[in-house]
Amino acid sequence: MPLLLLQLRGLLSRKPFLNPCFLYSLGSAFSFSYIPDSTESHYDLLLKSADGLASLRQIHSPLVVSGVVSQSIHLGAQLIAGYAKYGEPTSARSVFDHLIGCGNETSSFLWNTMIRAYANAAGCSYEALELYSLMRRAQVSPNNYTFPFVFRVCASSEAGSLILLGRVVHGEAVRAGFDSDLHVEAALVHMYAKWGEFGDARKVFDEMPVKDLIGVANSILGMYTRCGDVQKARLVFEKMVERNVISWNSMLSGYTQNGQASEALVLFDEMNDSYVEANAVTALIMVAACAYLGSLRLGRKFHNFVIDRNFTVDKNLHNALMDMYAKCGDLKTAWEMFNSINPSMRDASSWNVLISGYGMHGHGRETLNMFSRMQAEGVDPNHITFTSVLSACSHAGLVNEGRQCFDEMQKLSVAPEAKHYACVVDMLGRAGKLQEALDLIKQMPFPPNDAVWGALLLACKIHRNKELGQIAADKLFELQPGHTGYYVLMSNIYAASQRWGEVVNLRQYMKNKGMKKPAAFSVIEFGEEIHGFHTADREHPYWEEVYREVEILAVKLKMAGHVPDLSCTLHDMEEEDKELALNLHSEKLAVAFGIMRTESGMTIYLTKNLRVCNDCHSALKFLSHIFDREIVVRDGNRFHHFKGGVCSCNDYW
Repeated sequence: MPLLLLQLRGLLSRKPFLNPCFLYSLGSAFSFSYIPDSTESHYDLLLKSADGLASLRQIHSPLVVSGVVSQSIHLGAQLIAGYAKYGEPTSARSVFDHLIGCGNETSSFLWNTMIRAYANAAGCSYEALELYSLMRRAQVSPNNYTFPFVFRVCASSEAGSLILLGRVVHGEAVRAGFDSDLHVEAALVHMYAKWGEFGDARKVFDEMPVKDLIGVANSILGMYTRCGDVQKARLVFEKMVERNVISWNSMLSGYTQNGQASEALVLFDEMNDSYVEANAVTALIMVAACAYLGSLRLGRKFHNFVIDRNFTVDKNLHNALMDMYAKCGDLKTAWEMFNSINPSMRDASSWNVLISGYGMHGHGRETLNMFSRMQAEGVDPNHITFTSVLSACSHAGLVNEGRQCFDEMQKLSVAPEAKHYACVVDMLGRAGKLQEALDLIKQMPFPPNDAVWGALLLACKIHRNKELGQIAADKLFELQPGHTGYYVLMSNIYAASQRWGEVVNLRQYMKNKGMKKPAAFSVIEFGEEIHGFHTADREHPYWEEVYREVEILAVKLKMAGHVPDLSCTLHDMEEEDKELALNLHSEKLAVAFGIMRTESGMTIYLTKNLRVCNDCHSALKFLSHIFDREIVVRDGNRFHHFKGGVCSCNDYW
């Protein structure tokens, strides 16, 4: 045996070189007689062993040269699937076209493989549908494998306007006799549910001969969560004969997306108790739940969960973690995570998370600097970017900069939407430019929605402008007659003007309509403890101690010069009673408890579900100075960092 062969045999006996792809590449180069014959099973083994795009290409080249791929639809399909797996749909299509040109145009298996490759690839929905059309023109009959892929594409958000085409293909599936196939029907249920066509989804589901198919149940579950009916989704979930991780993730996502993040945490514990293995999607959902709750402790717990399980942190999960840290008050870690991304890999979504985070914390100038840096790095801002920047300008009182940003949208061909107008109206309104805000609303190229009028109404409350407030309220009561918050805002405006009769009339109207003001609720977190407080809470186990602490704080506040803002009560009562009512606001109870239970100098973190009232905002500024503590509050609108007697919002919220 030649010396070279002996040396190579020695190399191949070492474990690092036992990869079949490496073995084959050597065989291709030297044509050794002892390399296995070029049989289909041999190539099948090589394709299955490919561990990346490079090794797949190494195998592809000799397959073409030898002519084996032209004779084997099975191997060709494996190549197509391999390229699709590694994000190369164009290469997959080249293989497909080669095979079709070799006389395999009647193979539905080959067509299905390529349609599936497009269906799974990002941004290739229309290519998949075009290929389906070519398949029909080639008179190749689609089967029960073809239709589910086509329905999945029609259901995608990218091709969400293709409702008519989806219905046409549904008709073709019926005529082909696949209307009773479970996989086809499951895909149909999913498609109609994604479109919001719940009647059609239910009709297909009711006609199915078998209804405990896990995929169908998951589609029905997803349908209910997307339409906001979490209760019905939970009923479907409980009745499922079998649940997989997709089922659990759908229910967890339903809770999180519909404002029931606490229920998601409870369900996650049930998932663990059921020995269902969580995946990276589970982690992403739970991180989002922590962001919604503003719980930094739980957010860090799930970040550690991701690390411990060795989940792949893709762009979506990385952005979710950044968003969680920003929304939980830890902007430093959010910034560090952003900096850990290779600059060449930062896209608009990554920048948007960071820009939004800095904006909600009141760092207007920093937000504008990041906006400029984003463009300097060659990343184009989108409508989400502009929403965050305009919101930051509003919260920071940067009116001129906000106007420039709004004008820049036109230059970059980003058409302003209602949410952008709402941000500008909010910005002008907070700055006291109420008439300019109203003029902008009148100049809008489309009818203003409730977000736009709501921004004006809030500004009227801040500046106690009853006349413009009434105009905005009338529009809102017409657009959103069941939205309690707008009635409460108008009640606040009446109360600030001492118009108690109108307050009573409006509250009676709300009562007759069954509308209730959302209950204020504050949560404080320190160490491993989480405590919640309602306004005038007497259910907390330490409420008596907290009340005594509140009385002590009230005395200290008065001595420091704090004057209670009695306009923050909606009741016509004696001043002394109003002061008592103000002292029992949920955020004051939470801060009092935090001062009692934490060491001197520790930062106090709390979250409130509603906007902080003027009186509590003033009181927290004083308390941060009296106790030399930073108090961080995430309310329903933004972050407030109280320190040394001032707030990061500069009293502009």
